[in-house]
Amino acid sequence: MKGRLSRKPQFHPEAHVFATLICPSAWLFLSFFPGAQAPMAGGSRLPAGPPVLKDPCSFVGASHTLAFTPGATITNTFVTASDPDTRRFLIYVPSTYSAQHAPYPVVYMHHGTGQTAQNSVNNTTWNHAAEVLEFIAVYPEALPYLLVDGTTRTKWHTDEVEEHVVDPSELPMADDVLFLRELHNTLGANLNIDCHRIYATGFSNGGAFVKTKLHVDLWDVFAATTSAGGIGLGGGTAVENYPTNSVDFRPHFEVVGTLDDKKLDNCIAAGDLQPGDLLPRHVVDVVATPCMWDPLVLFTESLGLDAAQYATSESQAFTQFLWSTPVLGAGPREYRFRILPGMTHEYPSGTNYPTDYVPIFYAWMSQYTR
Repeated sequence: MKGRLSRKPQFHPEAHVFATLICPSAWLFLSFFPGAQAPMAGGSRLPAGPPVLKDPCSFVGASHTLAFTPGATITNTFVTASDPDTRRFLIYVPSTYSAQHAPYPVVYMHHGTGQTAQNSVNNTTWNHAAEVLEFIAVYPEALPYLLVDGTTRTKWHTDEVEEHVVDPSELPMADDVLFLRELHNTLGANLNIDCHRIYATGFSNGGAFVKTKLHVDLWDVFAATTSAGGIGLGGGTAVENYPTNSVDFRPHFEVVGTLDDKKLDNCIAAGDLQPGDLLPRHVVDVVATPCMWDPLVLFTESLGLDAAQYATSESQAFTQFLWSTPVLGAGPREYRFRILPGMTHEYPSGTNYPTDYVPIFYAWMSQYTR
């Protein structure tokens, strides 16, 4: 990323609830399904003609060399077709990997602002889950930018981030969508992956990237996504956040903590909360707090779901909203949103928060295929 900086140096009914127990010798997964129904979904921008769907198994586009060692985290780099900067990602392939094995699912973990791919490896249990459950974990890395606050930090390219980068017209931001697409094609060309079970998750800015860019521009790659840290979309309209083929909406599962300082700051700035307040976690209070409710409604509508039709549940562990009624198209889709008591701005992974959401997220995503 040295070259980039040098160009401008001055500057619903509750369903599928998963609990985990982690101990030195085993990772146990418990699941129960209290009368749950398979979520239905759909989506469309009402296209003029029949939808043109891409084949997630075609791996069309640039594919690069790939280094991997089963049972180890390996660093890879390549230069994309449109950006001059060297892009970096880490990959963990389970020790049992074999070309004769059934194709492996893939999970992409996107780090937050100022973080690196290695931070995601260190701060989450995705590698452990990949080893135990036999899937491939991929950790892409964003590029650093000079921000208006004077700091240089990594950021995934979202529309909102452009407002915080110093003169993006002179210092163009990278095409992170292309990076992810070429990374997907690289995995497909070099590894035995299940192209119908490709998933993505992200923290903070990485979660925003997943919810906006991946859902919009990479609808043909990912079967389901999750995120932690933040609520809904930053603005715009639901139509602006439909997938680019106007048809293929995907499900999403999101969590945020009552002590999330980033979201609290936004709510205080909006005048909806006062300094010292916690994010509301009771259903009636969430609905009555615009800085929380409005973004949730917007993202629900961007998934082609009926924002007025939702189920809720409250417990000591979380408060949940579940939207699963499609108003556009058809197919498996839902938006599951949870508020976690006592969690700060973090990706809950067992050590930083009592509940490890890595196995919960994976179990939820795994029910969806392309």
